[in-house]
Amino acid sequence: MISYDFLTKNLFTATDAQREIPSESTLFATLKNLLKTGRIVKLKGGLYALVNPLTGDIFANRFEIATALHKGAFVGFHSALEFYGLGNQMYSDVHVFTPTQYRSDLIDGLEYVYFETKYTEGVSVVEQNSTVRVTELERTVVDCLNRPDVAGGLEEVFTALSAISYCDEQKLLKHLKAYDKKLLYKKAGFFFSLLQPTYLTNRFFDVCKENVTQRFDDIRENKNASGKRIDEWKLIIPKEIINTEN
Repeated sequence: MISYDFLTKNLFTATDAQREIPSESTLFATLKNLLKTGRIVKLKGGLYALVNPLTGDIFANRFEIATALHKGAFVGFHSALEFYGLGNQMYSDVHVFTPTQYRSDLIDGLEYVYFETKYTEGVSVVEQNSTVRVTELERTVVDCLNRPDVAGGLEEVFTALSAISYCDEQKLLKHLKAYDKKLLYKKAGFFFSLLQPTYLTNRFFDVCKENVTQRFDDIRENKNASGKRIDEWKLIIPKEIINTEN
């Protein structure tokens, strides 16, 4: 059989294949044969995945697939934590930012959930066998603090923050400014004040404090759970998740 360059990639599109097989009839016949013999599987639309002949599983990982499903897509929230090795476990949901809202897709046992965003700053491009686009670590931190409900919850986010060895302070402040939410500044200042990482200067906390409102914001996921008031950051935090007595 003729060897095609597109078959060296974990993922490829019909457009990729057509660059090497201009004839539409030949292209159709080639793809049909590859599908029939189990060398590839169709994931969605014109997106195909190469199959590992030894295991019968596809080579592509969830991050490669998430990036390839829609134009401009990139991995975010808890899936980005997983990409950086900061998630306690791999979820069956894959979180994907897209410029337009889409219905979720179920592919190879995983649900790809889309979040519409117009904010495209802070996206890293990682070349694996196929391209992966994922929020950079600093944006991932800010996104997860902004939406802990899709980042595994506050405890998961705090555990991830505790495991980070370095974040760029300027990038953190850049993304906080882009979202421009008082509560987000308060949460970032509070959580990082618990950890006191050496990579953050007093300026970071000063900027966060400049955005502290006098109103107490309750960030407990379960409003009936025991809470603790944090006067410095004007927050009510879940007592059972984070011990701030020390």
